[in-house]
Amino acid sequence: MKFRPFSLCCECGLVPTRIRQVGLSVEHQLVIHWWCVGCRKAVFVVKDLAECWEESPSPEELGLAAAPVNEPATQAADASFLRSMGIRFPGTLEP
Repeated sequence: MKFRPFSLCCECGLVPTRIRQVGLSVEHQLVIHWWCVGCRKAVFVVKDLAECWEESPSPEELGLAAAPVNEPATQAADASFLRSMGIRFPGTLEP
């Protein structure tokens, strides 16, 4: 999987050696938490999901071909795969 990494560092300039937690806040924000070994503080990086969406790289930026969107054959294959895993969409009948 190709992606654009976040640049993470503490106020003291050290990068995390280990991420303790990654989660989502009630305010729809991405939260990354680690313990800085340099200054011995808990560090929380908080970023709005909308901001993450805007900063997401395009497939072209990463040298990838854009995936086709909403093609009926792809949707049918995806739905079939999800059914095989026991996942049902709300309001659908058992086949």
